[in-house]
Amino acid sequence: MRMSAINTPAAYGVLRVIPPATDVRATVLDPLQVTAEQDARLHGRACARCGSTFSLRPGGYAYTSSGTKGGRLGWAVKLCADCPGTGA
Repeated sequence: MRMSAINTPAAYGVLRVIPPATDVRATVLDPLQVTAEQDARLHGRACARCGSTFSLRPGGYAYTSSGTKGGRLGWAVKLCADCPGTGA
């Protein structure tokens, strides 16, 4: 599933563009190729959408593949106050 880049309000009224590839909720990740940044997002230490570590709140689920038969493992992720809670 692909999404277009979204403008989200940031501090001081500045807009920032979030590329679709950075949101860990947008696709099922390969657990053997998860980067350190993606790992922090999966474990709720950073925003699943933009990577911020401030004002985190529940933000849905991200998934990693599990097994050879198409299984998925869900991770409860968090979002920062600047990122919208809907959509991946």
